[in-house]
Amino acid sequence: MRRLITVLLVTTLLTVTAYAQDDADNERQKGHHGLPEAALEACASSVQGDPCSFEGRRDEMVEGTCEAPDDKPLACRPEGGKRKEFHDTE
Repeated sequence: MRRLITVLLVTTLLTVTAYAQDDADNERQKGHHGLPEAALEACASSVQGDPCSFEGRRDEMVEGTCEAPDDKPLACRPEGGKRKEFHDTE
């Protein structure tokens, strides 16, 4: 009986740990698809439609306009940037 309880306890703990790891992995993956922090910071004290700029991933200066699509936070949308990319933030 003790052995059965021990096996059940270990199995339960392993299952809970696996689910917790999956949740952590999902949160990390969401971060890769979100708006760049620099784009958010570029519009931190602006209003929709204001011009903005930030340093891109390749150390280039990116210029654009502050926008808040679909109730997302105000962020700098690069000039000529694809609208689809700006929406895929979840």
